[in-house]
Amino acid sequence: MESIISTYEAVLNQEDELLDKLLACQKVMKTAVMEKDWETLTSSINDINYFSEEFQTIDSERDVLQNQLKTEELKPFFAKLGEMRGKLTKYKVENNALGKYVNITKDFINGVVENAIPNRRNKTYSRYGKIVQPQPTSVVLNQLF
Repeated sequence: MESIISTYEAVLNQEDELLDKLLACQKVMKTAVMEKDWETLTSSINDINYFSEEFQTIDSERDVLQNQLKTEELKPFFAKLGEMRGKLTKYKVENNALGKYVNITKDFINGVVENAIPNRRNKTYSRYGKIVQPQPTSVVLNQLF
């Protein structure tokens, strides 16, 4: 039983290290997106994919080990598990924020292209059957120097 506990502890430490690597890659990815550095973005996405696959493999191993242990044997690891859960939550929040940023930017660019080339799509009809022409929207850009 002692070997299972030591193996479980080693697996937890591996997962914690991978989470730290994932968070670091995520920061690099966010910076690359903001600075439009596509090579660094591609590299960081590849790193994140690699570390994510590794994490999933180790997490399934941890799950098997955890099911073999009793609650009393797991109590010393509750703090570490809570810390890792916090890192996972931070990772998810950052991913959601970055995803929203990318979606907003994509929608903005689609709007600009639609205004620049308004007839690139088929005609749009109102609910009364009349053709509706796309109306340009106001765009205000603030540039800080």
